[in-house]
Amino acid sequence: MAQNLNLIVGMKGISPIVAAVLLIAITMTIAGVLAYWSSTFISTTLPTENVTTAQCRVAQFEFRSCRYNSTSQTITFSLENVRSIELSNLTAFIEYSNNTVSSGIPLNQGLPPATIKSYAVSGISPDFSKIIIKTTNCPELSRSDVCTR
Repeated sequence: MAQNLNLIVGMKGISPIVAAVLLIAITMTIAGVLAYWSSTFISTTLPTENVTTAQCRVAQFEFRSCRYNSTSQTITFSLENVRSIELSNLTAFIEYSNNTVSSGIPLNQGLPPATIKSYAVSGISPDFSKIIIKTTNCPELSRSDVCTR
């Protein structure tokens, strides 16, 4: 009768080594699934910073000179890019004494890294108070100057 019971039940058990290997394999599989899920969750949840934003934090330019010619109604100025980031799509804004600001005047030239470049903006009436320069690739970066007359 005992033999019949062993035949009905089948195996007597698995060896402890096989059981340990199975437990390690199952644990590693669960750890891999959790690691993949958590990395995907974090990458979709956290905001990403693009390369342009990172470069803008170190971008910087300065006015070197600014003069206004009342006869030709032209502002001539020089800008220096003091860092190694190309500044493109420079735009000039003119602020007038009544606190109005002109619409953007594209300068149609970039400012290469570590260079000084001259620009001219014409058609400026004498009642302006200052010129403001902004760049579209780093919109938070701007400089202003009160030009000599």
